[in-house]
Amino acid sequence: MKLRETHKVVVMGAGGVGKTSLVVQFMEGVFTTQYRPTVEDYYRHTIQLPDNTVHTVEILDTAGTHYFPAMRELSIRNGGGFVLVFSLDSLQSFHEMVSLWQTVTNIRGPNVPIVIVGNKCDLTDCRQVSTKTINETREELLNNCPYFETSAKQNLNVINLFVELLQRARQQTGTPNLSKNRRLAARLSSFSGSLPNITLFRRKSSTSPTSKSSDN
Repeated sequence: MKLRETHKVVVMGAGGVGKTSLVVQFMEGVFTTQYRPTVEDYYRHTIQLPDNTVHTVEILDTAGTHYFPAMRELSIRNGGGFVLVFSLDSLQSFHEMVSLWQTVTNIRGPNVPIVIVGNKCDLTDCRQVSTKTINETREELLNNCPYFETSAKQNLNVINLFVELLQRARQQTGTPNLSKNRRLAARLSSFSGSLPNITLFRRKSSTSPTSKSSDN
C-alpha cells in the first residue's frame, strides 16, 4: 500500500445552491430535505483508490458567498482544489459563481484545480441558466473549466465531479494520473452509505433546520 496523500477540497457557492447536499451525498450516499445554513463544516474521509494509493480527503463546506471576506480568503489560500457550485434554477447564483471563480484564480493563479457545478438539474421546469449561457461563459471567462450538471437529490454526477477534481489535484502535485473515470467512480460508489473513518468537524451554524423540498 502506497503512502497516503491528503487533498484539501473547498466547496463554495451562493447560499441554498446545494453545497452541503452534494458533500453529504458524496460522503454518505444520502440526501436530506432539511436545510440548515452553513457557516463552515469540515468533513474528513480516508479512501483507497484502484492504484492502491490511500488518500485523505478533507472537504471544507463553506457558507454562502456573503460570509466574512477574511474567512473566504483563508479558505482559498489553504485549499488544494475547489468545487464552485451554482443552482440551475437561479441566474443570480450563476453570476456569483463566476465572481467566485475570478476571486479564486486571482488569489491562486489560473492553474488551480477547479470544477464548476450546476446543481438541481432535476428541477427542469424551474431552470434559469441555459446550456448556451454556461458554455459561452466557460469559453469567454472561465478558461473552459470542467463543468458538471448534478442533482444531489438523484445522486447524478456527484461522484464524477469529485473524481475529476481529485484527478486534477493529483496532476498538480505531480502524482500519477488515475485510471479511467469509470473505474474510479465505481470504486468510490462502493463506499456510498457505509463510508468508514468519516469525521465531521462543525463550527457554529445558524438556527435549527427548516424543511426544504429540493437540494440544500
